[in-house]
Amino acid sequence: MVNQAYFENTERQNQLKKILDEWLNTPFRHHCGVKGKGCDCIHFVARVFEEMGILSWRKGLIDSYPRDWHLHNTRERLSEGIEKELKVKKINLSELKNGDILLSHYGRAASHAAIFFGDYVYQSIAPIGVCKTPASDRAFRRQMKFAYRIMK
Repeated sequence: MVNQAYFENTERQNQLKKILDEWLNTPFRHHCGVKGKGCDCIHFVARVFEEMGILSWRKGLIDSYPRDWHLHNTRERLSEGIEKELKVKKINLSELKNGDILLSHYGRAASHAAIFFGDYVYQSIAPIGVCKTPASDRAFRRQMKFAYRIMK
């Protein structure tokens, strides 16, 4: 079907949930994406979608960046990268469904990526690592700026 969300069927949702849970408790490590060893937020999201077969990993997929890039730049690099690499559509933050990508502003640009699933936000947070927090968490909701749905 045209314009159907990738995670509409139960089988894909079950696969995503399994992968997300396998990443839980992976320590935070800047500019890294190795399950159980260390990852930051964008590498976590990219590696999960690589495991799902949605994204092909390659050298240079995620450019090198300093930890504080978002404090000095207004360019929406995360949004640009997601729109370039994945077939997505921007959605309203009130319409979240399993598998949606969330981007949050910290500083002058969106600098944090996460995945929505089952009323939780799966994310890698310094210094905690990969965890799931309730999507209703007020502190996190205030920072959310963009949401994307992966399409077929």
